[in-house]
Amino acid sequence: MKRKLLALASALALCFSLAGCTISTPDTVGTIGGQEISSGLYLLAQFDAYQQAAQLAGEDQDPSNVGSFLGQTITTEDGESVTVRDFVADATLEDLRRYVAVEDRFAQLGGELDPDAAAQADSYADQLLENYGDLYAANGIGEQTLRSYEQNLFKQAALVDLIYGAEGETPLTDEQLTDHLENEMLYIRYTTVPLYNLSTFAFADEEQTAQMLDLAGQAIADSTPATFDDAVIAALPDIYAVLGTEITAEEAADQMNNSFISLSEMQGSFSEEDTQTLMQLGFGQTAAVEYGGTSLLIAMRQDPLETLTLDTVRSTVLSDLGTTLVTQDIAQAGEALEVSLDSSATAKLPARKIKTSV
Repeated sequence: MKRKLLALASALALCFSLAGCTISTPDTVGTIGGQEISSGLYLLAQFDAYQQAAQLAGEDQDPSNVGSFLGQTITTEDGESVTVRDFVADATLEDLRRYVAVEDRFAQLGGELDPDAAAQADSYADQLLENYGDLYAANGIGEQTLRSYEQNLFKQAALVDLIYGAEGETPLTDEQLTDHLENEMLYIRYTTVPLYNLSTFAFADEEQTAQMLDLAGQAIADSTPATFDDAVIAALPDIYAVLGTEITAEEAADQMNNSFISLSEMQGSFSEEDTQTLMQLGFGQTAAVEYGGTSLLIAMRQDPLETLTLDTVRSTVLSDLGTTLVTQDIAQAGEALEVSLDSSATAKLPARKIKTSV
């Protein structure tokens, strides 16, 4: 019996060493909500989940060492401590649920991507293939998978109009849009200042950043809607000079703009403290805060309905509020889907085989 086992082991070892005798990658890994999940889609969701985990890595952690990193602990944006392996598994499944829920809802509403959206989805896929095609291929992710995934993201965006638009399934009312505009979005007069020298690209240190913020704060402290632009334009040369950059008054004037910024956008670009500072601004009030870690934002909040009408900003507000609602809808629908993934199939596509470079 022992000899038979040894002979079998030898045969298996020989088999695995031959090109024609390998463990094949499954075409599918099971179903979610009755929809088959291809191995390529599973690998893409898993790869993206790992990239999310890598963004949360600590200074002493090395995501390029996949096997080691998977066993380490990271802190999520919600403050939860979790192993990378569990984070990747959960995020992979969450994204697959989202993907299927979008496909289901889009089909239910009879949606079709318009030519411009379809072309833009293909353009994004082309960019990914051009820049990271070899890496995707090394991770078992093909071109068609990328194109389908990009189209899925555009389908989710299209659900905003299909569900909440004026001709949608459940149109948002003017009252809902106005409330969101006034309480969840800011309309600002603003300029941004790079936190680096425009010639050498040397970044500001903490002391220089604090000095620039102080100069900006002093300049706008007593400004009004009528004097804000002049106050900022007059102060910008001195603010830029902290990092050795020269700027003329004419160049400063050209940098003044108006824009909407939503709470969801703030949470991705500002610290929690600065987000609160901005959201608490009343009409005509000002603030200078760090923006995205690479610049300063000098801004005054304005009343959008003083110079604009709801109809002129309807699409902007609908996009912001509708996107939030669709995201919530899809997450809820995804959670309700039955998951029937084949563990033997997914076992052949483990996260430890992820490649971070080629």
